[in-house]
Amino acid sequence: MKLINSVLTKVVIGVTGAVLTHAAIAQSNGVNNSPVSLEDYVRKVVNENPEVQASWRQLQVAMSDVDIARGGFRPQVDVLASSAYTDRNYGLDREYMGHTAQITLTQMLYDGFLTSSEVKRFKQAQVVRFFELMGEIEQKSLDTALAYMDVQLFRELLKLAEENLITHVDVFKQIEESVEAGVGRRADLEQISGRLSLAESNVLTELSNLHDVTARFLRLVGEKPAQNLQSVSINSAFVDANVTDIQSLLTSAYGTNPQFNAAIYNIDAQRYAVDSAKSLYHPQVNLTASYGAQTRDQAALNNTITEASVGVNFSYNLYNGGSDSAAIRQALSQVDLAKDLRDKACIDMRQTVQIAYNDIINITEQLPALNAHRLSSDRVKSAYMDQFTIGERSLLDLLDSENEYYESSRAYLEAQYTLEKARVRLLAASGSLAQTLGITKDGVPDVLDKAEEKITYDPNYVCPVVRTDFEDELNILKRDSDGDGIVDLWDDCVDSTPGAMVDDFGCEAKEEPELAPEPSAADFTLDNANIIESFNVNIEFASNSTEVLPEYENSLQEVIDALNSDANSGVIIHGHASLDGDAAYNQRLSERRAKTVASMLMTKANIEARRITAVGYGETRPLVDEESEAANARNRRIEAAIIQLPSTQ
Repeated sequence: MKLINSVLTKVVIGVTGAVLTHAAIAQSNGVNNSPVSLEDYVRKVVNENPEVQASWRQLQVAMSDVDIARGGFRPQVDVLASSAYTDRNYGLDREYMGHTAQITLTQMLYDGFLTSSEVKRFKQAQVVRFFELMGEIEQKSLDTALAYMDVQLFRELLKLAEENLITHVDVFKQIEESVEAGVGRRADLEQISGRLSLAESNVLTELSNLHDVTARFLRLVGEKPAQNLQSVSINSAFVDANVTDIQSLLTSAYGTNPQFNAAIYNIDAQRYAVDSAKSLYHPQVNLTASYGAQTRDQAALNNTITEASVGVNFSYNLYNGGSDSAAIRQALSQVDLAKDLRDKACIDMRQTVQIAYNDIINITEQLPALNAHRLSSDRVKSAYMDQFTIGERSLLDLLDSENEYYESSRAYLEAQYTLEKARVRLLAASGSLAQTLGITKDGVPDVLDKAEEKITYDPNYVCPVVRTDFEDELNILKRDSDGDGIVDLWDDCVDSTPGAMVDDFGCEAKEEPELAPEPSAADFTLDNANIIESFNVNIEFASNSTEVLPEYENSLQEVIDALNSDANSGVIIHGHASLDGDAAYNQRLSERRAKTVASMLMTKANIEARRITAVGYGETRPLVDEESEAANARNRRIEAAIIQLPSTQ
């Protein structure tokens, strides 16, 4: 009884935690239950997230850098004025106030193209900052979309886990009542108690996962997700048109991915920095003009004097301690660094696109099978529950069917969301997620029109498409190497002669006596056949083989003798397989083994085909219930049952 109370206490705690979590979510969002869309949250993040705002400030700084650099083309005007009291012990005027004023104009005439190179560098740099901002917007849009869908996913998974837990509680109560009434087995109670703890653990795991994704959502958006979230369905001509062609997909993404374009423009900006560094080897030529006045002359007498000058100043540095050459080397290294960053952006983008593309292709093909498994598991679960109630199914059957339904439903849900996540990742890699969602950053100018030069490049040269070349592996369900109409997955003879007739397993059909048809209800059934005698035939097969080795050819003599002694007798050949490997494959393998032995009876002993029936039991009737090498050898066997054939009169 302590065990029962302990388990029930855990169940109450688990369910209560789930209810409190849902209540907390609802309370945090007030009483407004109107659905909130992904676009609403992405728009909030794009315009308020501090990382996006920081990237926007960097763009503003870069735009100001251009204006600062342009100032070098304009004249520099300086005014110098002073008023000073002087007390001295010499001269005629030993104590006086003196005033001076001077205005100077300096106009750069030639600086080795330093100013023009800096303007070009900063104009390209502002484009780099622009694409970095666009990249940050895409990244935050992606992060928000993934967090949004994760919240939806784990809410549904939590609901599924809770339903599974409730079902286990109901079964637990039934078993508990049976045990207390003295008609149930305590072993069943122990079994359901363990499964109940597992169901509770599943609920707590989903609660923990939901908490984590909610915390991630809170970090991105600044608020908890609403209780009512709209479903996400991304409709994009970019994805829908190109998802079947990875090469077109990659080529398109290279042209629009913001991080890649930022890296491309950064190379150009650093090349202008090299020009700026090289200008240090050129002379400096400036036009200067000045006018000044002072109330005291050179002798400090009270005479106002003025002076004006205009001219050209020339300066040329002959040696600067090696700093100028070091600056050029540094600028060239910055260009190489920018190229490395471009290559990294290319590799990262290519990986993201290829993974997202692969997920879309694979999951789209998986979803029908996963859904079929889920629906089938649901029907089995319902049938097993009814059969368990009337005692036709064991508790283990019922619990296994319930867990299979839970796992299949969980797999189907995760696949659905993974597909939408892959579509979102693909859009973000192409730089068009925010655009698809209709989101723009307020106040951001289009600085591409202000670029010194718009960069054009050939993606096939700058970032060539590299295919993963897994198409054959991805099409394993469709691949037919020898073109015989049997896909390789089911083909036991993948090198059959072109055009040859093959059997259901892709092997060339041999001329051999036709086997008798499977017994019908008009004749007899295998379960109800009148069995005269049974034999364990000493024939063992190699793994995955149907060939009867020469040393076993005489193993059928007892069967042949029994058939020859009674013309009205027949034989059922039972084929069996070991427990290792796929059950469906083992079933077909056992059938083929039985047919091979049946063919030996017809060809070597001239037994009529009507007297022979070949049946395969796969791995359902093992002699040894394990998968050791010795057990597998014993389970790969042939059995024979001599039966009385029905009268043909």
